[in-house]
Amino acid sequence: MNKRYYGIFSVVLAVLLLQSACTPSDGESMNEINQTNHSNSKTPVNQTPTSTNVKTESQRLIDPEGLDFKEIGAEDFKKGVFIDFERYKKDFFNDDIISKFKGNLEGIVENDKKKFKVHLYEGSQKESLFFDEENAQFMFNDLDLLEKITIDGRDQIRIGVRYAKKHEDGSVENTAITYFFTKNKEGHWLIENID
Repeated sequence: MNKRYYGIFSVVLAVLLLQSACTPSDGESMNEINQTNHSNSKTPVNQTPTSTNVKTESQRLIDPEGLDFKEIGAEDFKKGVFIDFERYKKDFFNDDIISKFKGNLEGIVENDKKKFKVHLYEGSQKESLFFDEENAQFMFNDLDLLEKITIDGRDQIRIGVRYAKKHEDGSVENTAITYFFTKNKEGHWLIENID
């Protein structure tokens, strides 16, 4: 009979030890940890990792910190691309990047999805950002970020663009969006993401 109790006691003790080893020390349940880890798995690829082992370099031509931009009202709105690209042309913001970026913006202004997609990675579904509202018009008026970042040897160019969107009812919304350029397998710069 003692051997039987000893066996049950051993099993219960083993289960308790395993359970305590799997329970986090700060009081979170395993369910909370699994939810946290699951949500972290949706982190975008282009987001800078927080690991201290990652080597990151950055070169900025435009820093958004402290910049002030004029709000475009209905009376100031003109459909088109009105960015002085030559003003910013330097280093990594060269003719190739400018041409691809400007072509994409012109595709939006002209409501031309084919032109919009020319320099996007294949399979990109970013049309919804600009083509969902019928009769919307766009005025791209300035840049608010121009940065090349290298994360573990992988280069990315980030271009922040300011624009005004005129809705069908005549109201004008001022906003900004960031373009992310990376090189494809062939070494050509393409638009990986617009966010």
